Amino acid sequence: MKYQRAFVRFVIFALLGLSMEVLFTGIGGLISHGNISMNGHSSPWMMLDYGLLGIITPWLKNPLKAKRVPLPLRAVVYMMGIFIVEYVSGILFHKVLGLRIWDYSNLRWNLHGQITLLYIPAWYSLGLGVEKLYEWIDKSAWAILKKFPEGYTPE
Repeated sequence: MKYQRAFVRFVIFALLGLSMEVLFTGIGGLISHGNISMNGHSSPWMMLDYGLLGIITPWLKNPLKAKRVPLPLRAVVYMMGIFIVEYVSGILFHKVLGLRIWDYSNLRWNLHGQITLLYIPAWYSLGLGVEKLYEWIDKSAWAILKKFPEGYTPE
């Protein structure tokens, strides 16, 4: 049940993250280019990054909360974790799979085009809410799994 719950958490984080990115890029297009249609975009590959956030969060959250680290400092740790996942996955997508899902080379303060420090406010804000999001999603995952009897497998 533990792995099933983590899987459901992964899927929910992945879908929410993908939706959030489409909304974010749509709003970004409106603000930066005046694109009133607000056409957002993403890649299904990004679901791996967002889903991973749902798996990594408890590994970071539990020790930080146990040591009574204040939320603003925990958000910095989450932000750094997001940057690390974004950088490593960007390199893997690009160098291993030949995919260029994002490229921040044209933005200031970028590292190899994979991350940019311009996103500090966005990733810090996400870090502030990630614990509550994780707790809500984990409860949802538990509720979803409780609806199925033990040993249930879809046909």
